Amino acid sequence: MRLEEIIAAAGRLNLCPKCGSKEGFWLGVKRNHAYVQCKGCGASFELFEVFALSEKSGASQRLKLFRK
Repeated sequence: MRLEEIIAAAGRLNLCPKCGSKEGFWLGVKRNHAYVQCKGCGASFELFEVFALSEKSGASQRLKLFRK
């Protein structure tokens, strides 16, 4: 993932999925993996880039979040 994509994905997070906090997120990168961490509860969510395997779907689903 490019840095611009990582910053855009982190900027879209307004509400923590775990605790519901609106306090915000820390952005981090560790071993080529980008993640965000909730400032309220400390939960980490890793940012992944997901690509469709079928030929019918032309656009990829980018910037998905997965709980670590």
